[in-house]
Amino acid sequence: MVLGTGSGVGKSLVVAGLCRWASNLGLRVAPFKSQNMSNNAAVLSGGGEIGRAQWLQARAARVSPRAEMNPILLKPLGEGRSQVIFLGKPLGVFDIREYKELKKELFPKVVMAFASLRDEFDLVILEGAGSPAEINLLDEDIANTRMGRAAGAKALLLGSIDQGGVYASLYGTWMLLPPREREIITWMGINRFRGDLSLLEPAHREITRLTGVPVIGVLEHLGVLPLPDEDSFSISGEGDAGESSSRQIRVVVVEWPHLSNRSDMDPLRYHPGVSLTFCPLDGPLPQGADLVILPGTRQTVRDLELFRKTPLFSWFRRYVREQGRVIGICGGYQMMASDILDPEGVESDCRWTPGLAFLPFSVRFEKGKISRPVSVMWQENSGAGSEHLGGKWLSGYEIRHGRNHLHAGAHLFSVRGESGEPLPGEGLMSSTGKIFGSPVHGLFDNEPFREFVLNGWLGGDLARTADMDSIQDEALDRLSSKVSRAFPVIECRP
Repeated sequence: MVLGTGSGVGKSLVVAGLCRWASNLGLRVAPFKSQNMSNNAAVLSGGGEIGRAQWLQARAARVSPRAEMNPILLKPLGEGRSQVIFLGKPLGVFDIREYKELKKELFPKVVMAFASLRDEFDLVILEGAGSPAEINLLDEDIANTRMGRAAGAKALLLGSIDQGGVYASLYGTWMLLPPREREIITWMGINRFRGDLSLLEPAHREITRLTGVPVIGVLEHLGVLPLPDEDSFSISGEGDAGESSSRQIRVVVVEWPHLSNRSDMDPLRYHPGVSLTFCPLDGPLPQGADLVILPGTRQTVRDLELFRKTPLFSWFRRYVREQGRVIGICGGYQMMASDILDPEGVESDCRWTPGLAFLPFSVRFEKGKISRPVSVMWQENSGAGSEHLGGKWLSGYEIRHGRNHLHAGAHLFSVRGESGEPLPGEGLMSSTGKIFGSPVHGLFDNEPFREFVLNGWLGGDLARTADMDSIQDEALDRLSSKVSRAFPVIECRP
C-alpha cells in the first residue's frame, strides 16, 4: 500500500510506476483505491465509472480497468454534497452526514471488492487517500490504514519534499496514528527531490531512530510527464507548449470551478506547437486565442451562471462576435444550447436556464445517467470536417445526465455503442462553421480528430504526433524505471 502525508504528494503516480514495474516482472497486478474523490472519471467497458487515476494504474498494470479497483468514487457537487458512485454505478447524491452513515454499510462491500482482486491477481497495490492521520476522521476513514489492515498490506508512507517540511510530515503522520494503525507502515519514502542525495542521510537516520521505520528511498523530481498527477493537473495558467513547426496555435480552456475530465486536454497540452492555457473564471484575461474550449463540468448551470458574472465572459462574448472558434465538450456543449431544463432538480435548483444559444438544441437533465464507451463518425455534408473525418470512426466516451434535443438541422456525428449498436446522433456545428460541440469525451485522443482541428479547421501547419497511447506507455515505462530504483518494495519473483 502507498499512503501519503497529504494530498498531492504523488501517491497515484508511484502506484502507477509500481504497477508497471510488477507487470514488467511478469506478475499479474491490479491497483486498488477504496475511495476516491474526483470529477475526473473514466468509463469502463460495459459502462460504469472509476477514478481516472485508477484507470491509468490499470493501464500501467496492462490489465482492463474494473469497478472493483475503485469501489467508491465521490464526484463533488459543492456545498458538502457529492454524487456517490459505487462499483461503477451512481447510488445518489449525499451530504457529508448522510455519507458518513452510508460508509458503514459500504465498507464490508469494499473489502469484498478488494478480496475479489486479491483472489485473481498475484499482487494488488493499494493507494491511500489524502492523509491517514486526519485524527478527526480516524474512526470513519475507509481509505487508509483501516483498509490496509483489512487487506493485510505492508505500507510505504510517502512525503513530498517539494512542499517543504517533509520530515516533520513523515514523523507527524506516524506520531498521530494510534499504535494499531502504525503497524502497517513498513517503509517511508520521499518524492520530488532535486539535489545531492547524501545531504538527506542524517535526516533518514534520525527518522528511523525515532520511529523504527526505515526510509527506503528517494524519488527524484520527474519534471513534466504526459500523465495526470493524482486525479487532475491542479494547475492554472500556461501549459507546456512545444516548439511550433511554423506558428503556434493558442488554445484557451475555460477552467470551471467544477471542471470535470480535464484529461480531455492531455493530447493538446503535450502537442508540439500548441500553447494551452487554463483560464479560471477569476483569473487574468487571455492574451488572444485561436481556439476556446468550453470543457466538461459537474455543475453545468451553476458554472454557466458564475461565468456570466465575470470579465472573462465579456472577453469571451467579444471573441465570439469577432468570429473566434469555439469547441464545447459535454457540459461545455450543453451550455451552448438555447435552454437548459432540469425539472427534477438532478443537477441544480433551476428548472429552466437560458443557454448561450450558439446551437439549435435544448438540454434536459434526467435522473438516469449515461455512462458508456462510444464511437462517433463525422457525417457527410455536416460541416468542414467531412473531407477530413468522413468515414472514420473515432473512439470516446459519455458521462452525463443531460439529454440533448435537436431543434433544427442534422447531428454532426453518427454514434454507435461498444458492441456496434447504433445510438442517437449527437453534436452540432453552427451555421458559420466557427462553433461546434459534442457530449463525447476523449475525441482529442484520436489523431485524425486532432489533425482536423489543428491543421484543417484552425489552418495550422503542425507536425503530426504519436497517439496518446504510445506517449503515455513510454512515460509509464520511464516512471516504472525511476520508481523501482527509488522504492524497491516488491520482494517476489515472476
